[in-house]
Amino acid sequence: MKPTNKPHFKILGPEGAILPNGMICNYSSDRVIPPFINSQSIELLRAVWDTDENDIFICTHQKVGTHLTKKFVVEILRQANTYPSQSGMDAGDIGHATVPWPEVMVSQFGLKAFEDHLAATKGQPRVWYTHCDPRDLPFRSIHPKTKFIFTFRDPKGAAVSQFYFYKSHPLLGFPDNIDINTFVDLFLSGNLYFGDYHQHTSEWMMGCMGLIEPGQLLTLHYEDLVQDKFRKAVAINSFLSGNRMLSRSQIENVVSSTEFNTMKQGIMENPGSFHFNPNTFFRAGKTNDWETQLSDESIRKIDAKTEAVWSESLYLLDATRA
Repeated sequence: MKPTNKPHFKILGPEGAILPNGMICNYSSDRVIPPFINSQSIELLRAVWDTDENDIFICTHQKVGTHLTKKFVVEILRQANTYPSQSGMDAGDIGHATVPWPEVMVSQFGLKAFEDHLAATKGQPRVWYTHCDPRDLPFRSIHPKTKFIFTFRDPKGAAVSQFYFYKSHPLLGFPDNIDINTFVDLFLSGNLYFGDYHQHTSEWMMGCMGLIEPGQLLTLHYEDLVQDKFRKAVAINSFLSGNRMLSRSQIENVVSSTEFNTMKQGIMENPGSFHFNPNTFFRAGKTNDWETQLSDESIRKIDAKTEAVWSESLYLLDATRA
C-alpha cells in the first residue's frame, strides 16, 4: 500500500473541542492533544504499563526531527541485532506498526493491540515514540535500563516546520487563512498541541524533572543529525549498544539510509506502515530554511523567548554535547 495524504486515524470524542484558532483538539490534564488521542487511553497506560529493559523511547515535540531520529535508531538496531525475517524492524520500517506512538495505538486500536505488540516484540530492542513532556509520560514505572532519546531543534526551524505540517494535516482543522508570521504568535503562546515548545524542551534538557536517570537519556540536536550524521550515528550506537559498536562500514550504511532524499524515496517505494505521503510531509530536510520564511520581527520574537527560557539549559547541555 502506497502512503496517502490521509492518515488511518479517526477523530475521537466526546472530548473534542475547538481552540480559539479553530483547530480541533482533546485535552490530557492541562495539555492540548490532537483529536485522534483520548485522555482515557493515556490514563489507562499510566495505570498498567511498566517499561522494561528492551524499551527505547524517542521523545520529541512536533516537527523537530522525529522521523529522522526513528530512522537512525531503527537502522542502528537492525545492523546490531537479528530481528524476525520480514518484520518491520528487519525491513527498516519507521511507520506506526513498527515504531508505535503508544497513546495513539491505544486510543485508536485498543489496549489489546498494545498488548499484542508487547508480546510480538518481547525480548527484542523495541522502539516507541511520543510527543509528551516528562510529566506526561504514559507509563506507571520506568525500568532502570529503559532508554530515552530526546531530539530538539532551533525553535525558528520548529515554528516553520510546524506551520506547514498543520496546514497539510487533514484531521486538525487548521485555518487556511493564517500566514506564517501570525502562526509564530500561536507557536510562542504555547496554545498548540503538546503545549509550549520552549518549556517542553527545557524540561527535557534540564534533566526531566528527576523522573529519568541521566544515564538513561541521550539528547540530540536535529541540526547535528542533518549536518554531522556519522558522529551522531556513533553516539546513538554507543548509547544503545554500549560496547557492541558497529563497524565503520555499518555506520556508513546508517548514514546513507538517513539522507533526506534516500529516506523519502525509500518510503515512496516501500512505505511499510508509514501512512503519510512523503511528498507532503517530508518538506525540506534543511536546518536553516527559516531564514527565508520568517520576517525579521518573527525571528526577533522567537530568539527573545529562546534566550529567556533556554539560556541556562542550553549552557548545561552544550557543556556535555556528544
